[in-house]
Amino acid sequence: MADEDGANPPSDKQPQAEFRMELRDSLPGDRAVIGVEQEGEFMWLASRKHVTDQAVKEFVDQLQQIVHNGWWIQNWPGR
Repeated sequence: MADEDGANPPSDKQPQAEFRMELRDSLPGDRAVIGVEQEGEFMWLASRKHVTDQAVKEFVDQLQQIVHNGWWIQNWPGR
């Protein structure tokens, strides 16, 4: 059941997804970020040229909060 502020998903089970970022010296096509998805996890490869360590931390923190609050629900097979 949702909290009064609606922050939690209407389920006893919290959504499950992991987000992480790895900084790389460079990425193909001089991209800033490339997302890679596999069941249960999103990994973002980020270019040190375009993304700071602080940005990585803030990005991952925000995505974890979005998942925890139930604003992002990923439907991987078998879940």
